[in-house]
Amino acid sequence: MKIQRVTLDGSVTGVRFEESRCGKWLVKNFGDEDIFVSFDESVDESESVKIASGCGQVIVENERLGFLSPFEHDTIYILGTGEVEVQQLWFH
Repeated sequence: MKIQRVTLDGSVTGVRFEESRCGKWLVKNFGDEDIFVSFDESVDESESVKIASGCGQVIVENERLGFLSPFEHDTIYILGTGEVEVQQLWFH
């Protein structure tokens, strides 16, 4: 498992794991406000995953094996404030 902890400042923050691509992430929101997670850098709140304060959610791009269906994204984008933790749940 690979983990990154990031402090959000209200602008869009990209989280990328350099060594490997990933199809599934766990994002935990330790901040005081909701955060929004997207595969698109613009992070349109109406089309993003909303994670409430004090909650976490699994964000899935693809659960197939990487060699059968390559992952399209290597970065997830988060909009909000406060501390978040991002874990890669499956990578290659």
